[in-house]
Amino acid sequence: MAITYPKFRAAAVQAAPVFLDIDASVEKTCMLIEEAASQGAKLIAFPEAFIPGYPWWIWLGNPGPYGAPYFAELYKNAVQIPSNAVRKISETAKKTATYVCVSVTELDGGSLYLTQLWFDPKGDLIGKHRKLKPTGAERYIWGEGDGSMMPVFDTEIGRLGGLMCAEHMVPHNIAAMSSLNEQVHVSAWPAFSCNIGKLFLEGPNKVSSLYYATASQTFTLMTSQIITQEMIDRLCFTDEQRAILQTGGGSTQIISPEGEIISNIVPKDEEGIAYADLDLELIVFCKYAFDSAGHYSKPSVLSLNFNQEPQQAVIKEGEGRGKILSYQNLQEGSKVPY
Repeated sequence: MAITYPKFRAAAVQAAPVFLDIDASVEKTCMLIEEAASQGAKLIAFPEAFIPGYPWWIWLGNPGPYGAPYFAELYKNAVQIPSNAVRKISETAKKTATYVCVSVTELDGGSLYLTQLWFDPKGDLIGKHRKLKPTGAERYIWGEGDGSMMPVFDTEIGRLGGLMCAEHMVPHNIAAMSSLNEQVHVSAWPAFSCNIGKLFLEGPNKVSSLYYATASQTFTLMTSQIITQEMIDRLCFTDEQRAILQTGGGSTQIISPEGEIISNIVPKDEEGIAYADLDLELIVFCKYAFDSAGHYSKPSVLSLNFNQEPQQAVIKEGEGRGKILSYQNLQEGSKVPY
């Protein structure tokens, strides 16, 4: 029997969180899921650190007297698994019968991590990706992920995966995700109006998502936040700080495996949702020319060691490795392998 390929509508959100407010940010997330689903979206992607917001203060001042109070506020508003925040997003994914990828600051044990949470149409939390190496001053905030949290999910709408921000600039990450035969990719970013040099310029980062789409032959959902005046008023006390953090900075679009923008483009200083209808059969023609993890590879010359084992600081005797909890299974009192 011939293989058939899914066709479905995808949505990439461009919006600002309710800054450092977990409850309000979750409510806004659920509202945006419902809005995208009402337009026929089956996969809905959110920007980097959407709940409860990106820690812009790390680029504005010292990490001690200036930054520490904001860190404490972020810590108290971080997402835990399980939690009421996870339950609400789970229920909304189930209500709308959608796949949802939302990036959060996750509190696990005593540390924070930058994490993409993935929900399926049944409302299950099916897995998560933690940013492998936080960028620059982000290391004041978030710990590191490992290869056990670089999943690609085999679903009825395709093989789904995601990375965040500068992870798209690391060739090893593209090779690792390609080895998992990813087909639809969530490329989550913060915003591009933080004036600290080339790090937050839109151009190079947009090119990263475009390159990812063509190099991995994936449909790529580039999704970003915008910076609001409320964030600036809350974080900036000097003219120098106000010159660094500026309103707007969105860059949200959906890119085909051929590198074409196939969605509407949300204006840089507005909230909105980019939509595109994906036909995964297009990937077949792209793989005809290039499959860097298959026929276009040269393992006798170049290869990658992709370690997918969990890296834990302390392993307790008799305790299983590499486990997370799905919300549905939490209700049933059981665990699922991750």
